[in-house]
Amino acid sequence: MKKIYWLILLQFGIGITTLKSQAQHQTEIDSLLKKLPLLGKDTIRVNLLTHLAYLYSFKDSTNTFKYADQAIQISNTLQFKPGLAGAYRSKANYFITKRIPQKAIPFIQQESNIWEQSKEFNELITSYIRFGQVYGMQNKFDTAISYYKKAENICLKLNKPKALGVIYHSLGSLYSDKSEPENAIGYLIKSLQIQETTQDTKTIGSTQNNLGRLFFQTKNYPKAIEYYNKSVEANSLAKDWLNLGITHVNLANIYIEQTNYEKALIELDKSLALFKQVGFKRGMQVSYNNLGAINLRQANYETAIGFLKKGLELANENQTKSGVALLEQNIGYGYTHLKQYQEALNWFESAEQTAVKFGSNDYTLGEIYNHRSSLDSLMGNFGSALVYRTKYVRITEKATSEKVIRQVNELQTQYETEKKQLRINLLNKSDSIKTLAISNQQLAINQNQFLIAKQDLELADASLLLKSDSLLLLEQNKKLLQSSLDSSIKEDKIKLLNRQRKIDQLEVSSKENQITIGIIGAALLALIAYGLYRRNKTKQEKAYQEKLMVQQEQSTIDIITAEEKERKRIASDLHDGVGQLMSATWMNLQALNNQLKDKDSEEGLLLQKCIAMVDESCKEVRLVSHNMMPNALLMKGLVSAVQEFIGQIDHRSLNINLTAEGLTTPIPSHIETVLYRVIQESVNNVIKHAKAAELDISIIRSEDGIDVMIEDNGKGFNPKQLGSSAGIGLQNIKSRIQYLQGTVEWNSGEGKGTLVAIYIPLNEKNQSVT
Repeated sequence: MKKIYWLILLQFGIGITTLKSQAQHQTEIDSLLKKLPLLGKDTIRVNLLTHLAYLYSFKDSTNTFKYADQAIQISNTLQFKPGLAGAYRSKANYFITKRIPQKAIPFIQQESNIWEQSKEFNELITSYIRFGQVYGMQNKFDTAISYYKKAENICLKLNKPKALGVIYHSLGSLYSDKSEPENAIGYLIKSLQIQETTQDTKTIGSTQNNLGRLFFQTKNYPKAIEYYNKSVEANSLAKDWLNLGITHVNLANIYIEQTNYEKALIELDKSLALFKQVGFKRGMQVSYNNLGAINLRQANYETAIGFLKKGLELANENQTKSGVALLEQNIGYGYTHLKQYQEALNWFESAEQTAVKFGSNDYTLGEIYNHRSSLDSLMGNFGSALVYRTKYVRITEKATSEKVIRQVNELQTQYETEKKQLRINLLNKSDSIKTLAISNQQLAINQNQFLIAKQDLELADASLLLKSDSLLLLEQNKKLLQSSLDSSIKEDKIKLLNRQRKIDQLEVSSKENQITIGIIGAALLALIAYGLYRRNKTKQEKAYQEKLMVQQEQSTIDIITAEEKERKRIASDLHDGVGQLMSATWMNLQALNNQLKDKDSEEGLLLQKCIAMVDESCKEVRLVSHNMMPNALLMKGLVSAVQEFIGQIDHRSLNINLTAEGLTTPIPSHIETVLYRVIQESVNNVIKHAKAAELDISIIRSEDGIDVMIEDNGKGFNPKQLGSSAGIGLQNIKSRIQYLQGTVEWNSGEGKGTLVAIYIPLNEKNQSVT
């Protein structure tokens, strides 16, 4: 059977911090929001605000910056330095979560400066660990290690074993990323020893899992299984279901390497159930992929294709292209063996396009070319089969030279091993000669033992006579026991009659209990009927409220939809009506100018001014038409429309930078239109009021929604002074974002520039409205 790619996660590593689900975060957020209105403007409120900002930093930029800025404002008033540091930490964590380390560094620096000035060494340890984390993300390993060492020195001076365990765990992970497994194992073992000493049950499981991962990479499978099993036990005790699922995936990887598919399937089923329980889609994708690959090996092609398609669906939903090409070629491989050749061809073509587009390695392309060649031969496309076979051979030849070098090294190692084994065999022969001499001595001892055994046999005959006498005594005892047994039978009959009497009494009591239970049951049925009535009434009231909300939302949608239609109509009328009339007027005036003989006369100069004014009017009509409904938004999407809009602005007076991430799939048109109008209005506000020289626009799409951040370095303003007097433009922005169930915040201060943070959730409502 051909090689099949194993879509295994890169041996799941687990961070030292216990992962929480989105539901757990939301529950804690709801609890804090209920407490917030009850607090005054004191340090307790600041601490609650920084905690809220930190929880929101895992998913929502708008609320992260909103609550962090509120904490900063109160902290500045109270001169409360810890509150400032906590707010900066929340902002940094948002960028760490989004894997934008360069933007997290300034906030970590502000936080660490506060702790250094106030000599809060416990908090300074955390700041140094965060520095190590962000520099590790940038592969600046030496800088990251230097910060971890600073944190280590403070922990040793203050005797902080738990924090020291976290640092050693982080260093182990860092050295693993640096491809230095020996250093990684050393630090992880140090971390594990500290965790066991301090009985830190929440983090032992993650460290044991990462040790297993490193031993797996060095092919030490028994040791890897040992640590994975320890991790399973620790995570089960801590009820850390997500990390427990990850460990089961890693155990399955070992069994796959050992071709023990039965055990591998058991581990993957466990991991899939746990990932579904906590909603970890990336882990579910990996489990489905591996289940599909194992079933391909076992020739269960239809089952395999089902699992692989589920994995592909999750990969597209998560917007990750890692391993997608080989996933598609595995599906094609399955259809080939089911003799559905056209379907297999479609999957192989898709796999090749994905591999080329996203720069897959030679192994991936080789697998695709190899299986495509075999399929073409089965379909009778021998010309295409030859082309793909040639591509496969070229890739194979490229890897052969590297393989030969490895084989030479292996043969050298084998030679050294056999040489040592020969020496051991010679020593074993010498030991055998000594063993033979010992055996001769043992034979003499055995002869002496035979004589002793003969004497023991004679003693046994005498013992047999004694046992015969004992047998007679046993017969007499048997008769005595029989008479005793008869007495016991009579006593049992008496006990049986007493038991029957008690049974009759219990039956009477049981009938009384049945009557009582019947009465209680009737009462319960009445209560249940009343409960069902109340429940149905509550449902009806809830349905009415939901219907009312849907009608209100539909009214808002209709207003905005009508507004956009009216914009399109006016833009079309301006372009096709007024624009065409102005163009015709300009052409007639131009013809009249050509017929005029004395162009320098007063009439000639007046005519040229008219031509210039009409030409300027034509341009103005086209500009107004384009601003009302740009073609780029209709034809090319949001990013192209924004690029075209900012391209019309004079970059000498305002330099605009646009960043877009995650926008590989189309956004619903109503969301694109609203975001374009909001960005257009915000940029115009900067040009009119901010007096800025730099403007940064970022549009980032994640799994949950879209973040838009518009930041300038202008003169800024005080958002509190807006209130009900906010301009029409800002009111329009708020109403459009609220229509999409999103949030918008203005973060500004006089002389500090302005940051507009917008978050649009991609929920079912926003996905379905057109």
